[in-house]
Amino acid sequence: MTSLKPKPSTEAERIETALRLLEAVHRCRGLGWRTVTVDRLVRVANGDDKAMPPDPATAPRSARGTYHA
Repeated sequence: MTSLKPKPSTEAERIETALRLLEAVHRCRGLGWRTVTVDRLVRVANGDDKAMPPDPATAPRSARGTYHA
């Protein structure tokens, strides 16, 4: 399991991390994913771009879930 990096020291870095997590959750909902692993969210918070879900507007059908909000 991936470990979370120490909390950013500046307010701007904390806001940036929070916005990345929020964007990831919105993308997951847009793709119809019912669940997101904690490991994926930790990787997103740590700045791993590969962990970010694909953009729903350009994602292939295979990336979509069966549930759409």
